[in-house]
Amino acid sequence: MVAKLTRQTQRKGTKWHLQPERILTRHFEQRGTFIKKLVLERAKKAGFDAGNGPDAATHVLASDCSGLGSDCMAMKRLGLTCSHLFASDVSVKSRRFINANFSPKHLVANALKRLDCGSMTGYSCGFPCQPFSRLNGRRKAWADKRTRLFDVALKTISTKEPAWAVLENVKGLAKYYPQVRAKIRAQGLTKKYVTLVAPMCPRDLLKEHARRPRLYLLMVRRDVAVKADLVHFVRLALSDICKSMPKPLALESYWLSKTGPSVSKTRHQKAVKKNEGFQPKWVKRHANLKKNIRSDHIMKAKLLAAPSADLGLTPRESGALQIEWARRGCPNTFLADVSQNAGRVTCGISGEVPTLSCSGKIVSFDRSTPNTLKLVSAAEKLQLQGVDLSRVTIPKGMTELDMAKLAGNAMHVDIMALAMMLAMTMVNWNKYRLGSRMRTDKTDKH
Repeated sequence: MVAKLTRQTQRKGTKWHLQPERILTRHFEQRGTFIKKLVLERAKKAGFDAGNGPDAATHVLASDCSGLGSDCMAMKRLGLTCSHLFASDVSVKSRRFINANFSPKHLVANALKRLDCGSMTGYSCGFPCQPFSRLNGRRKAWADKRTRLFDVALKTISTKEPAWAVLENVKGLAKYYPQVRAKIRAQGLTKKYVTLVAPMCPRDLLKEHARRPRLYLLMVRRDVAVKADLVHFVRLALSDICKSMPKPLALESYWLSKTGPSVSKTRHQKAVKKNEGFQPKWVKRHANLKKNIRSDHIMKAKLLAAPSADLGLTPRESGALQIEWARRGCPNTFLADVSQNAGRVTCGISGEVPTLSCSGKIVSFDRSTPNTLKLVSAAEKLQLQGVDLSRVTIPKGMTELDMAKLAGNAMHVDIMALAMMLAMTMVNWNKYRLGSRMRTDKTDKH
């Protein structure tokens, strides 16, 4: 069943509602409840303090490199109330989205220039991944200036001492973990915090459609941490999630109806001057790749040429789609990011969606539907990232390209909910409240 969109205009922007049944809204709420239940059950089996539950705490949330505000969405999905202290992001569109939906007390563009904003309970940061990404052929790792945001995050944790913190980055960061550990030690966080590294992907753990493998650094303050084997707890909790998580809705449930205003075709074709005798490099590359593919598969793939042109794909993108589909034996369901060159195209079969990026163009092919070929819109990408469009406000003037960039930079909401739930469960909130009172009393006396 495909959900339909209606639009309700508000002062801040546009509110999207799924009608007549909010299929994905119920789906997202159920998964949030399920994640919370499984983690708390595993904590009970591990013998954690009964008064340890995060439901009993008053949460003050803060974040840097906030993106879409996935941390705030995750808190709501877990049914936890929180106040948003501050957020920062270099993107103007991200700041507008965060301000329209979560209204933090402080919202800044540059985290390097952020001033002291007050005390917090939890902190999150998805620091830039380009310096460590394997897809970036020019990555500079720690020589990249953007890695200074990681130092800012560690300094914020060291000075403000939240009960827990969650840091996120690509799996390529694992190669540089000795330097990460050295930076954590240099800030004095080794003695203050317990740090656990958990690789998580919504496809592998939560059986979602979208792939997004990431490393999550879970940090819990030692003086308020639960006295138990936390590594063993996280390992068993993730195992329980992987085994018990119910299957998601069909991929078609994430697609919006064609009448929706945000699903209009977006053509990115650029005018190319036709010079006599000029032949792009990709033409020869495609010819070489076709030599190793079965001829009958090549003939079937040529049927995708006309629909690809209707979607606004360039000849290079259309050719890459045909080649990758033929190389994989012409499956019935197929998704590919055609923004990459042939041979590097990330693909998914049987409902698997390749990792979303800011500039990616995801094409979906399904023989069982009348419209066999479609271009995944920005709003649909947001839903694949776990964003409930019926619960968010899209600011006025937000274009398709702006929303696509937001989706490519976002942290998956359900995975973020799982990471935050694990971190909060490892905190003994009775100790934390007692420590906060003692600090307040000392401040009053002074």
